[in-house]
Amino acid sequence: MTHSPQAALRGEPSYVWRAGQERRLKMIKDLAGLENPRGLKILENGCGVGMYIGKLKQFTPFVFGLEYESDRAVEAGKLNPLSLVVCGAGEHLPYSNESFDVILSNEVIEHVQDDALCIQEMVRALKPNGR
Repeated sequence: MTHSPQAALRGEPSYVWRAGQERRLKMIKDLAGLENPRGLKILENGCGVGMYIGKLKQFTPFVFGLEYESDRAVEAGKLNPLSLVVCGAGEHLPYSNESFDVILSNEVIEHVQDDALCIQEMVRALKPNGR
């Protein structure tokens, strides 16, 4: 995997899992209640090349990815062949209302065109009270 020519504009995903990502995953696990996931549906909004998708699948098989960069979405799908990864924008999530128990959007909001709309979309696609 190589750096994207759009890196300066849209940021660069994690290509290697490091201690910082492990710390974030622990915080996500603790805050999202992934100790006892009971079939939770998780969306990684802005999944890059899919590093977190693979790690989140240890908690539930229902992990989905959304990525704006088509090349990265393809890479995320290859890295996580049993997860549905789609190419799309966070401001227009291609999911029904109240589809997910957890939505992770890590280092994404500063790269979208309309941050308020992106947040509204995540709220719309999130189940009330996260369940």
